[in-house]
Amino acid sequence: MKNRILIKHPKNWGLDEALTENLTQKILVDFGYGAGVELSLLFVGQDRAKKMNQQYRQKDYIPQVLGFPMSKKADVDGVIRLGDVVICTKKLKYEAVFQKKTVEQILAEWLKHGVENLLK
Repeated sequence: MKNRILIKHPKNWGLDEALTENLTQKILVDFGYGAGVELSLLFVGQDRAKKMNQQYRQKDYIPQVLGFPMSKKADVDGVIRLGDVVICTKKLKYEAVFQKKTVEQILAEWLKHGVENLLK
């Protein structure tokens, strides 16, 4: 069974869903999860990212990445539901310009960071 990547984003997010899934699959494989994992990715705007950071972490700034871990063990159906990774899309694009990298490079870094947070 392949890993299941659930991606939720606004219509105008400006990223490629297939590329995002492929990057995430590769990252999961790099962490030793070749199959049997479910991971949710949520791409949000600055306001929602800041509100989530305030609500869940009591921090008053716009975060790049938030991680909400669920489990590192398989459920009864054999699926490991790692949790949710939330990425602020506008900050992602800004950071690519600021660091003089492609959006895909920054996205890969942030996805890896998000998965690392779930595995702590």
